[in-house]
Amino acid sequence: MVYEFRLPDIGEGVAEGEVVKWFVKAGDTIREDAPLVSVLTDKANVEIPSPKSGTVVALHAQEGEKVKVGGLLVTIEVAGSGATAAPPAGPVPAAPAPPSQESATGPPAATSPPAAATGRVLAAPYVRRLASERGIDLATVTGTGPGGRVTEADLTAPSAPAPASPPAPAAPTPSTERPATPATPAKPSLASVSNDAEFERIPIRGVRRVIAEHMTEATHRAAHFTYVEEVDVTELVRLRDHMAKHVEKNAVKLSYLPFVAKAIVAGLRSQPWMNARMDDEHQELHVYKDVHIGIATAAPEGLIVPVVRNVESKSIAKLAREIQELAERGRAGKLTRAELTGGTFTITSLGALGGVMATPILNYPEVAILGVHRIVRRPVYLPDGTIAPAQLMNLSVSLDHRVLDGIVGAQFLHVVKGHLEDPHQLFAELA
Repeated sequence: MVYEFRLPDIGEGVAEGEVVKWFVKAGDTIREDAPLVSVLTDKANVEIPSPKSGTVVALHAQEGEKVKVGGLLVTIEVAGSGATAAPPAGPVPAAPAPPSQESATGPPAATSPPAAATGRVLAAPYVRRLASERGIDLATVTGTGPGGRVTEADLTAPSAPAPASPPAPAAPTPSTERPATPATPAKPSLASVSNDAEFERIPIRGVRRVIAEHMTEATHRAAHFTYVEEVDVTELVRLRDHMAKHVEKNAVKLSYLPFVAKAIVAGLRSQPWMNARMDDEHQELHVYKDVHIGIATAAPEGLIVPVVRNVESKSIAKLAREIQELAERGRAGKLTRAELTGGTFTITSLGALGGVMATPILNYPEVAILGVHRIVRRPVYLPDGTIAPAQLMNLSVSLDHRVLDGIVGAQFLHVVKGHLEDPHQLFAELA
């Protein structure tokens, strides 16, 4: 019996996954529940086991290729069954036939009626704007996104009609002809530039491709605005050094991030619209009561953002442990999709390499992100006119200027700054 295994539904809202790594090849024998394929969705690698024991007949997607939920992944000749004609190997057809009763299937890929039937083309606002600027009628474009949604990539696909070219100017009469000017040389292509040079081709796949798509979407959709503030964290440095002696007895490293996270909670209480996510499809701002902070973390395959939930209800020591555990599991590639989604605000920090300042890109659809920079010891003037050394740190907050004004960011950082300059306030907050 030939068993057709299709990409199952591996998470709420997931419409497709990228094949990161096959653990088998055609002709291999595989046992049930043995690792079959690793699929990437929303920055989380999901290892899918084999549903049957048998021989791999054909793989229907290459590494780096995206497959929709319900799309054909692999054909397996089940052990002990009679041999049957195997389907030819090769890419999945654009519209695979529904599986037979003998096929293992996940939920079939959702389809939507054609635009002509619904009278409405599914596309994000910025995609509509790009199409308008390029003179492309969205009704003539085949959408490859979830539910037939038109994506930015579809506007440049072969199926997208080219924008109408302006009519060529009439040839000048002899009386108005001028000497021809040299044509501007065309910009050389990457291939021509690199012809005589050695270079390495590195496919942008997996987490790196997800990051690229996410950053592009964030910069296209949100109107970024960044506000920077200097903070005197002299007292925070002393408090952290004192607390570390006790917290680190439990094998937990106490960084400054738990203190920053608690100060952010105070800032968000003063500016609740910053603890929010933007719904562009319905033009709504979803403001949350609970504070779920994503901590941008460097991992071998690229930047990931594990989420610490309900920061408002956790102690400094508990936050330190959770941040450390999420970072360790993230670098090992063991985080679940649930641990990488659902954030309402994000912190990005490079620790000791944090630089002087930065303009962080929003973790869309969130509407605010805080950049934390390195602490430096510099002389400052005290209120009595004397000079003394101080520990100074810059914070940079980026906002979605479509829904948050600059004054909101300034007032938010004013509260955060106050709690970090007098960190004992962090322990005086009422629940």
